[in-house]
Amino acid sequence: MGPTRRPGQLATRASEEFDNLSDFIWKAPRLVESERTLELAKLERYFPDDVESREVRWRAESLKLDHVFPYLVAIGNLFALLSLFESYMLALCVELQSRTAVELNSIGGTGIRRLLKFLRKVGIAPDDLYLHQQVQVAIKIRNCLIHASGVLSWSHDNDDLRELQRTGAYLSPEHQSVRTKQGGEYVYLQPSALGDRLMVRNEYCHVLCSCLRTYFVALCDKADRVAMPVPRA
Repeated sequence: MGPTRRPGQLATRASEEFDNLSDFIWKAPRLVESERTLELAKLERYFPDDVESREVRWRAESLKLDHVFPYLVAIGNLFALLSLFESYMLALCVELQSRTAVELNSIGGTGIRRLLKFLRKVGIAPDDLYLHQQVQVAIKIRNCLIHASGVLSWSHDNDDLRELQRTGAYLSPEHQSVRTKQGGEYVYLQPSALGDRLMVRNEYCHVLCSCLRTYFVALCDKADRVAMPVPRA
């Protein structure tokens, strides 16, 4: 991301970056499928007359292709998305700091919560914007995956995340409708030795990318209405 810009310029630049990331997220699973084709070809090349060795190798490779790689793709995309979102949120707050009497350093807290508190302080109500809940849920999901590897019993948001996953409230109303028709879950629970783990599919990242872009552009629109300070005579 380049130097700080006015809200409208930030919105334009953010839209471009989110669009690029959205395209990568959409195409990322094809990278895994390309590897599948390569690995299948290797079986014949490496073990032309050894069926048992082919089976041993394929058990190891198919585990990665079917489970490990898709998980890493989805998690990596989720982290990249929210990192991009938070960097633009910070840039927006820095811009607003230059046109108000409020200093960002005067706001307590950390991370995105601190930035949201700052926005409220300068007269913007992020909570009232469409998709605010979905953005907040995405941050909770990201934090659970980072700090607890998705194990819900280790997360401070255990009960909330279980309910949000059950109801599908991590999605916008429009995407909840699609979820119901398809009968699938973009965010789901997986049993483990440590208890239920929260898991995400790459499809969730693709939907979330659009959500974050829409929300940030709406914030910039609100920010453009924050009056610049009147210069002293």
